[in-house]
Amino acid sequence: MVRFVHTADWQIGRAFRNFDAQTANSLEEARLDAIDRIAGVGLSGGASHILVAGDIFDSPHLALKTLRQTLERMRRHDRQHWWLLPGNHDPARPGGVWSRLLELGLPANVSVLGEPTVHELEPGVALLASPLTAKQVSADPTAWMDAAVTRPGTVRIGLAHGSVKEFGSKSEEAMIHPRRARQAGLDYLALGDWHGLTEIDPRTWYSGTPEPDRFRDNEPGHVLLVSIDTPGSSPRIERHRTGRFTWHAQTAELTSFERLPQLESAILERAPEPRDLLVQLTLTGRLAALDHARLVDWREALEAKVRYLALDTVSLAVTVGNDDMAHFGDDAQLRDIAVRLGSLAKDEPGGEIAKAALAKLYDLTRRARGTAR
Repeated sequence: MVRFVHTADWQIGRAFRNFDAQTANSLEEARLDAIDRIAGVGLSGGASHILVAGDIFDSPHLALKTLRQTLERMRRHDRQHWWLLPGNHDPARPGGVWSRLLELGLPANVSVLGEPTVHELEPGVALLASPLTAKQVSADPTAWMDAAVTRPGTVRIGLAHGSVKEFGSKSEEAMIHPRRARQAGLDYLALGDWHGLTEIDPRTWYSGTPEPDRFRDNEPGHVLLVSIDTPGSSPRIERHRTGRFTWHAQTAELTSFERLPQLESAILERAPEPRDLLVQLTLTGRLAALDHARLVDWREALEAKVRYLALDTVSLAVTVGNDDMAHFGDDAQLRDIAVRLGSLAKDEPGGEIAKAALAKLYDLTRRARGTAR
């Protein structure tokens, strides 16, 4: 029996430029920390091999410090052997990231699979590796596997990076035949490129990225523990969560401020630790002007609880009704300003500015009168 961990798309060195510096640094560090969690899955599951199906690095042009840190993480976990496959973000080409790594010197428990060939994972187990040599590859990098010769009674494991699509597309991405495992007599085909955990067939899987990196609900943040008893037997697949951060995107319709506490509770339940939660929240519907002003305080309070919050209120309408006007008492000038801002808030462009100004107007008058928040 052979047992191994299938992982891919580490994207180490990725820069999260849309976030503040502190959040970006945390996200970048989490991608390195994922190596430790992957090793933990292998250790607890009795797997002595870690197969990484491409895009270990986000770019071939990374700082030496980042390369050294990656190697050092794997060096620490010397009870496992790490098999690294170049992908489209880190292709195997002269002067690229893999040449630089080889110059640094690889740990004894790390192998770079720079050529399409058969490797002996262990006695009776063959690893058919299909590295990419360029960012854009039109041919199926796994086609050679069909004719690859291994000894009778050998477990055949494929390792590749690319998109499984029906042929005929004009895309320049590496496209892998969806029936490659069957055609090449593979007991398992470990794929990378799709960042979400995906089963193509019982012998062909994408593990997805071990650490989520975008607001997409496609089961990121996992690795697969794979066991194969004998050649031809069905592989046993176990999903293991490795992601630290949870990226949650949601659209919610509001009709009153009273809906927000319930919405907040549901959001915070998405992650074991709120500080590891990144939220992209879009609010639609409509709120009265007073409730919209209170939304500012609510956003700031939620922002303090989670790691990151992006709030989109472009599609949230603001109305100025009798209760909102009563807030200004007999001050005709403030009432007139509120009406005008309420009217402008319905228009684009400039609607968001008017809504922000309206919320500020209510907040300032509330403060001036000592009204409790």
